[in-house]
Order: sequence, then C-alpha cells, then structure tokens
Amino acid sequence: MAVASVVTIIFHRLKQPLVVGYLIAGIIVGPYSPPFSLISNIPILNVFAEIGVILLLFTIGLEFPINRLRSIGRVIIAVSAFEITLMLAVSFALGTFLQWQLFDTLFLGAALASSSTTIIAKVLSDMGKMKETSSAIMLGILVVEDVAVVLILAMLQNVATASAFSLTSSILLLLELIAFIGGTLVIGHFFLPKLIDRVAKLENRELFYILMLGLCFGFSIISYLIGFSVAIGAFIIGVVAAQSNSREAINREIDPFQLVFGAIFFVSMGALMDISQIATYWLPAVLVTLAVLGTKLATCGFGARLCGCDKKTSLRVGLGMAQIGEFAFIVIKTGQDLGKISDFLLPVIGVAAIITSFATPYLIKFSFKEKNLNKANTT
Repeated sequence: MAVASVVTIIFHRLKQPLVVGYLIAGIIVGPYSPPFSLISNIPILNVFAEIGVILLLFTIGLEFPINRLRSIGRVIIAVSAFEITLMLAVSFALGTFLQWQLFDTLFLGAALASSSTTIIAKVLSDMGKMKETSSAIMLGILVVEDVAVVLILAMLQNVATASAFSLTSSILLLLELIAFIGGTLVIGHFFLPKLIDRVAKLENRELFYILMLGLCFGFSIISYLIGFSVAIGAFIIGVVAAQSNSREAINREIDPFQLVFGAIFFVSMGALMDISQIATYWLPAVLVTLAVLGTKLATCGFGARLCGCDKKTSLRVGLGMAQIGEFAFIVIKTGQDLGKISDFLLPVIGVAAIITSFATPYLIKFSFKEKNLNKANTT
C-alpha cells in the first residue's frame, strides 16, 4: 500500500485511472519483479483481496434496485448468450489452430467466457458512471457470465473426472443456482429491507455496520458452500438490501472498507502477474488477447445494438467488456488440479490478462468521450 500510494498519486496527477496504478504497484512489489520482490507470501495477500471482491460486489448490488434489473433483463440475457457462445467457438478455433490438446482448448474457452467484474466496476465507479444504462447492462452481463462459467466449469470437471458428460449433475447444479438466487431475491424482498430499516432507525452505527457486514459475508459464504462464486452471493444480497430505505446509509458505512480492500485486490492482482513470461509465450498470448478484444467488442457491442440499445450505449458496452476476468485464473487452476491441462496455459492467460487489464480503463474512458460517441453515431 505504501508503494501503491506513491504510484496512484502519480496516476492521479496524470489524470489516469487509479486501477492501472494499483496494477503497476503490484508488479513492482510482487515476487516476479527481481529488483524488489517485496511480497513473497501471496496466499495471505489473496485472502484480503477476496474480502475486497466481496465488499466491492456488495456495494455494486446496492446500486442496482431489482426493478432496474427487470427493465434491462432481456438485453442482458440476450447479449450474454450471444457473447459466451461465440467466445467459446472462437476459443475452440484458436486452440485448434495452435494445435493444443482438447482439454487445453476447452479450459481456454471457459477461462475467456467471463470478463472482469472488479476492474469494470472500479473504473466505472471512479468515473462516476455507475448509473449509466451501459453500466447497468455491463454489470448484469458480468453476473450472467459468472453463472455460466460456474456451470461450464462443473461440466468440464464431470467430463475430466468421469471421462463422460453428466447431464444429471449439470441439471442439478443449475437448479441449485436458480433456487439460491431466486430464494434470496424472493424471501429477502419480504424480510430483509424491513429488518435493515428497523435497525437503521435505532441510530446505532455499530449495530447497523455489523448487520450489513453480516449479511454481506453470510450470503457470500452460503454461495461458496453451495459451490458458486462468493461474488454472486455478495451481489445478490446487495440487490436485496438496495430495496430498503437505508441504501445511502449502507453505502456510507461500507464504502471505506471496500476502498481499502479493493485497492489490496488490484495490487495483489498485479503482484501475481509474471511479466517475465511474455518473452516465452508472446505469440499465443497475443492471439488470445486479440481474440478476447475482438470477440467481446463485436458480440457485446453488436449484441446490445441488436437488442435495441442506441449506438452510444452499444459502443460503451462493447469496449467495456473487452478483457479477461478474475474467474479465468480459477478455471485454469481447476484444470491444473485435475491434471488435464498443460503448464503453459496459465502464463498465456496471465499475459493476456495483463494486457487486457491495462487496456480496459482506457477503452472505457474512450467510450465515454463525447467526440468519439458522435463519430459512432455517424457511422
């Protein structure tokens, strides 16, 4: 954090996104930076990063009242289906072109199917664009992507361990997910907002603060125990809490915690990036990067346009979604634990993640410049 404070001050003076400064700070202090290598115990740092992800997704959910999600639900589902399907197809074609083994290709597709919730949310939040229609669509797509990747990964695990596809297991997994999300939204709608408002009226900040953290982490744990991402649980309970009359008070209490652990997450993400691998795996990494940028820009942007969004919104959605998500590392780690993928796949994904992570803040900033949007409208 000491290094991050210096780097981010420089980036602030240069009027650049702070998230890029966090990533650079992580690379400087990480174990793969020979001149410094100040951090060696990465697993401990990842614990704090995970807390940052949970709090970040919870605060995002607070800005998404359920009626807003309903109004753009059709667009989110349609664009997500289009994007994930084509991304899987492009990944399979790329793996075949590079003559990779079947499981390398399959796990590559699963890894590239989702974008980065934390990076997109951080950049949009820093720019004050969270209430834009394009932001709502992007964050909705990200939730659908996480759900889809969980299902795809479960299917790959079934195939890898049993050497056969288990339709029964996949259906059960889907039913569990529907039950968890649906149950949380329906039951929470009748009980939790009233409980939150009642505690808020007591005017006891400590009690209110602990209640919010309890709900946030409690539902994240439930989501994890069921077999899903902690991010899904945090986001869904945030959506439920947003229905209360105390949403602004919740944001005030949680925001400082989220800022601290969110910064730690991005620094740790930079620390985990082994930039020395670029020289060895530059060609596959470049091809994967181009596949991600091109496919996600085309599918998300064009898909949003087909669903009736205007050109400005479609351009913002397309440029904003063009990166590799944190879920990619979970997917690759699962493949390694199963002993089904090659060792080179992790550094290839890592290098592509570095490039797309650095590019995303600038792509999003570019999409919100009026002169660029005016050009898009005349195209």
